[in-house]
Amino acid sequence: MCYYQYFKWHGPFLAQFEFNERIIRGNGTDDVGSFDITGSYSTDDNHMTLTKHYKRGTGNPRENLGHQVKIDLKWNEQEQQFNGQWIIRTTNYSGQDKFELKLKQDREPTL
Repeated sequence: MCYYQYFKWHGPFLAQFEFNERIIRGNGTDDVGSFDITGSYSTDDNHMTLTKHYKRGTGNPRENLGHQVKIDLKWNEQEQQFNGQWIIRTTNYSGQDKFELKLKQDREPTL
């Protein structure tokens, strides 16, 4: 995953996702800190909505407020990745910009 902020791209960062029908759960670490991710995926329109929950006290103390980031993504067939935007609204900071997510399957599905 990569995000655009402060006039530059950040990443790529690795995150682990688990898909259970239309529900998404995951976790990872980026240059802000460690985070958990929850969200949903629609097979009808290949749309993904995620919320990244940062764990306060990890990573960059100036950037990590223990806040949430809303991420809205749509599948881009040509680029073979999800493209969209991130949105942050806190009392200390508000912003939004581009977000990219490429998926790679690490293991075979279990039955």
